[in-house]
Amino acid sequence: MAFLLGDCQLLDRLKEKNITQADFARHMGCSRSYVNQLIKGKPKMSLEFAINAAHFLNCSVNDFYTLQWSSNRNE
Repeated sequence: MAFLLGDCQLLDRLKEKNITQADFARHMGCSRSYVNQLIKGKPKMSLEFAINAAHFLNCSVNDFYTLQWSSNRNE
């Protein structure tokens, strides 16, 4: 059994903190377009990006994605 990353929850975290995608992108040193792509799920956040984002948003790395169980680790 393994966890798979499901839907991205970044937009929910930004709304909770009342932070715009543009402000988040500026703080993270990336484009708003990249933030929007993350929110849509393509690509997935790198661990380094997620750790820095979690620090900025005062949340856990686990808060950025729903987690799904998989019996096949290769999915």
